[in-house]
Amino acid sequence: MRNLFIIALLTFIMSLSGCTSPPSSEDIKRQIAKHVLQDGRDKIFIFENFQKINGLATKDGSYIVEVSYELVFRKGLNELTHELNTTESPLVALGTGLEIMTQLLQYGQFEAGERLPYHEKHQLVKTEQGWRLASDFNLD
Repeated sequence: MRNLFIIALLTFIMSLSGCTSPPSSEDIKRQIAKHVLQDGRDKIFIFENFQKINGLATKDGSYIVEVSYELVFRKGLNELTHELNTTESPLVALGTGLEIMTQLLQYGQFEAGERLPYHEKHQLVKTEQGWRLASDFNLD
């Protein structure tokens, strides 16, 4: 009976302290992939070779994680340019030209299958809907 009381008391104290488990590697991967592939980048890249390197729970309840991953180009710049140029609308053509210039300035000449390695740190916060990147809430 005494052991049961002690277990119940410890469970109650743990619940009051706000003790939460850290995010799983899958939660971290999902949040980072969603972040880096937003705004149509999923049409340009494939997210591969994700690895959680290290993590740190902070006193404020957030979680700092160090990760590495690669973005792999789905198409080369020439192929992407050709696809974007096959439009007939002048307004769409203008937007296409700007999009091609943006890609060229950001990544230079790139070929399909080329890999961009990344090694980064991110902060995650516990929300009502699970772990999310702090940058989603402008907390960085």
